Amino acid sequence: MYLDCAVFENYRNIEFFPFSFDKEINILYGKNAQGKTNVIEGIYLFGSGKSFRHAREKDLIKTDQISAQISISYRDSLRENKMSYRVFRDMPKENFKNGIKISKMSDFIGNFKAVLFCPEHLSIVKSEPAERRGFLDSAISQFNRPYLAALMEYKKLLEQRNALLKNYEKHGESFHLTEDILSEKLASDAGYITQVRAQYAERLFSLVNQYLSDMTGGKESVDFSYLSHIAGKENDDLLDRNVNAEKYRNIFKKNLQKEMILGTTLGGSHKDDIEIKLNGMNAKIFASQGQQRSIALAMKLAEGELSKEESGEYPVFLLDDVLSELDRERKRYVLSELHGRQVIITTCDENDFKGISNAKKIYVENGTYFYQ
Repeated sequence: MYLDCAVFENYRNIEFFPFSFDKEINILYGKNAQGKTNVIEGIYLFGSGKSFRHAREKDLIKTDQISAQISISYRDSLRENKMSYRVFRDMPKENFKNGIKISKMSDFIGNFKAVLFCPEHLSIVKSEPAERRGFLDSAISQFNRPYLAALMEYKKLLEQRNALLKNYEKHGESFHLTEDILSEKLASDAGYITQVRAQYAERLFSLVNQYLSDMTGGKESVDFSYLSHIAGKENDDLLDRNVNAEKYRNIFKKNLQKEMILGTTLGGSHKDDIEIKLNGMNAKIFASQGQQRSIALAMKLAEGELSKEESGEYPVFLLDDVLSELDRERKRYVLSELHGRQVIITTCDENDFKGISNAKKIYVENGTYFYQ
């Protein structure tokens, strides 16, 4: 898969610009806060359906404008496709693929596949469990539509169950019947979500260990444990959806009285986590920032490889101001691993990629773009 072009209109600080991209390496360079990351963000909207900078939709619209639009043309193994993403200040957003309006976000995500790596992704290793769950969910959702649907349903069910727990006294005799129904559905979805995440993590970290070992000349190795209320560190116990669901049912029953007091669901797949170990030590605590960056980068390379295994073709790689902080050897390794894939990179210093002769370069200044 590769991105042929992307047209930005009234998006952030971009009034209008039609980008065309090379099938391999594309570099956007310029000083900070000029609009490089805006391009990466806009392209990644088509992979994830939302801003990776956690921006509200109206914040994507250029000041003094009422709407913004990005249109892309990309080619997969079957055909050329066109997609559009439109946001408005006072109306719901609109999404289109090949001229047909897409109403459900679950039908939008997964068409255009992209892997993003940005400085914030250090949080995958060093921050809270939600960051690691979010990484897994985003990666899996791009090729597994049933998983995305289960995630969306689980979120709604969890909100409903929490609301019920907070106001259980108002529901009287109907409380336990409603709670039973919600808990049954929640357990079923949770069992599936945990199963798919654990399976994906097992495949992912096999590749991560290989990438990290190659990147560091065999000096560093990584492994993981999938942590869950229903299995702790016993990964094999998580690979059966029905077994998982039954364990979640038991947890909901066991915790119910306490949950009624606290007004929230204490167990479920929304509490899962991954413990990442570097050379046998917890990477969150003992790895240096450079080591954490290398692990996160290896996870992103592995994500792209698994995406290819599932879809038959590589996704587009979006690298936002990250390679400039790697040493020469790690930078060389990453660029060699990305050979044969389409890559769109941002950097403040063009010299970071001085040795790359076949790259398409775009200079960025205050929302204006110049092909070099």
